[in-house]
Amino acid sequence: MNAWERCFVRLSLVLLPIIVAGCTTADRGHDPQLVARWDTILNRFEGTGATVTARVVDVSSGRELYAKDIDIPYTPASNMKIPISAAGLDMFGLDHTFDTYLAIDGDDLWVIGTGDPGIGDPRLAKRRGRTTTSVLDDWSNALLARGIRRIGGDLYYWDGALDSQWLNLSWGDDVLHWYGAPTSGLNLNDNCVDITIRPTEVGQPAAYDVMPPVQSITVINECVTGTEHAPTIEKLRGGDIFKLGGTCARSEELKSKPVESPGAFFADAFRTHLASRGIVIGGSIVRAKAPLGGTVPPSADKVVAIHKTTVRDIIGRINTNSQNFFAEAFSKLTGQAYAAKQGRSVPGSWIDGEMAIRTFLRRNGVDDRHFVMADGSGLSDENRLTSRLLTDLFAAMFSRPDGEVFVDSLAKGGINGTLEKRFAGLDGHVFAKTGYIEGVRALSGYVRTYDNRWLSFSIIYNHIPGDVKPYEALQDEAVRELVRWPRWWELK
Repeated sequence: MNAWERCFVRLSLVLLPIIVAGCTTADRGHDPQLVARWDTILNRFEGTGATVTARVVDVSSGRELYAKDIDIPYTPASNMKIPISAAGLDMFGLDHTFDTYLAIDGDDLWVIGTGDPGIGDPRLAKRRGRTTTSVLDDWSNALLARGIRRIGGDLYYWDGALDSQWLNLSWGDDVLHWYGAPTSGLNLNDNCVDITIRPTEVGQPAAYDVMPPVQSITVINECVTGTEHAPTIEKLRGGDIFKLGGTCARSEELKSKPVESPGAFFADAFRTHLASRGIVIGGSIVRAKAPLGGTVPPSADKVVAIHKTTVRDIIGRINTNSQNFFAEAFSKLTGQAYAAKQGRSVPGSWIDGEMAIRTFLRRNGVDDRHFVMADGSGLSDENRLTSRLLTDLFAAMFSRPDGEVFVDSLAKGGINGTLEKRFAGLDGHVFAKTGYIEGVRALSGYVRTYDNRWLSFSIIYNHIPGDVKPYEALQDEAVRELVRWPRWWELK
């Protein structure tokens, strides 16, 4: 054996254990049957250009059962909401509320926001037997109870709790639809108008109602009573201008459409509502540069009423219903609270939100190296994360004292939210967050197996050509296999 051969042997003896250790680390614990089943399912459309990352982890043991490209960053769509909601829950805790204040200062009336996304939200209101304008009724009643029927001064509103970047530059035409609504420090009805049309006489313009009633929008009504075409609604650029079209045969609520200036929209709706209750504001609507007295909350002796939204309500709307606007607000609120802990009193922003989430992930041992946050909802195609991040985060959240609340905030297969029509027959077994933008279909969450084991999983497809439905079906098939793990031969 010459010198080069001896050197090679020695080098091999040194490197082989390292190489073997590396391989076994990657493969350690993988379930061969699960790997075979999931590979067959997830790669069924291989060659179409679509790519997939996926991972499965046994939450109790930490055992990695399946892994595919788990450290390659993917566009997550609404799976971005998972770290947003988890970090926000950690930051604020279960008992925190976001408060919006009605106050009086001399002859002026004030509305002071703190970024609460839940004011007048239709789903939250309906759950409590209320409506979008119930909060405005509450506040009107509070003024009437004090004998106030006229405000001699102005109506001030402060919307500076969150920054002035209400929309993300990457959203494009999404800003014309409800799911691209702006986010500010003062919000109402998800910062959208809801228009309901009603038939009149055939061939005549349909009637319509606006919720909440406001004075500052323009409706171009080209919708005619009849049955020829479906009714339509379009938001035009350049203001709060909404165009109705098509024909109307019955009363129908059209798709929500966003407004452009949330705080001004709130103030307009409030002033209009006050007038309907016989309370007149003599002055103007004024956007305040600072909150009343310069602090939030305002002085207690000036407060007339407070609206509260809980953290539980917010994460439920984010994870069960995938409400973009709530996620955007929560990401910025989390960033604002993070900045405050660093001694910075600044409006909430996406930049500070990302810093807060990175800090939270690192503190929980979750690898954030490939995490990129362009927005809070996942609507931007510039967001990035990995299936390792999501599954490790789910595992970390599961063992926390608030873990049960976090799990409950997710959509439940066959029961509610974005999974209401998926996973029929698997009630109580699938708790997950969906995700969709063009070319992307994501599904990540928990599976409770028939053996009552809890698994965290993530399946994210990118670069899907055309319809995403076939890839959604693959996700569903893979998750159904997971519910039966590891006893496929017994559980048919």
